[in-house]
Amino acid sequence: MSENSLAKQKNELVRNGFIRAAKEIILREGVDSVTVRKVAQDSGYSYATIYHYFDDQNALLLAVKESMVKDVAAHFSTGDRTPFQSVADLKQSNRAYVQYYLDRPNVYHFFYSYRFENAETPNYELEFQDGWVFSYQTFVENGLLKPQDSIITAKTVIYAIQGLLALYFSSNGLAQEKLFQDMDDIADYLIHERSKL
Repeated sequence: MSENSLAKQKNELVRNGFIRAAKEIILREGVDSVTVRKVAQDSGYSYATIYHYFDDQNALLLAVKESMVKDVAAHFSTGDRTPFQSVADLKQSNRAYVQYYLDRPNVYHFFYSYRFENAETPNYELEFQDGWVFSYQTFVENGLLKPQDSIITAKTVIYAIQGLLALYFSSNGLAQEKLFQDMDDIADYLIHERSKL
């Protein structure tokens, strides 16, 4: 291995170490507890070293968010992925997605409440559109959805879930079981009732 390759590999290891340390702070204490000094301390480097890899804390947190989006995708990916075969499959998937954030509330708050300063955050929606079309294709084949409606239906489900989670985490009186029931009712309506209109 060349000296240049070794240097690149070391740089990548150090950079990933900072990202990993920041992720662990977010999981443990929340994004508001992340500071450059704390990340450096937890990763075993001086805080000045971080600036060789990231322009500022904002750039570090953007890299952390990108890494966490990959973590979420990896958490839900399986080798033998198949489309939803029934509304029960959709409900089970929704419940697993919600449970992920219920178990990791600090990740939810980082993803959906934290505002980055002076930075345009990436829009990951395009990365998911093909997956949505694939996941909902059985509903299209069975005539429950029009082909052009699978993406908007998937978006409606995701946005409804985000709204329900926001209500739940804001302590507005939405109990966990009610969150799951409302989510199931929305899935039933979007697939079964809406197809009757």
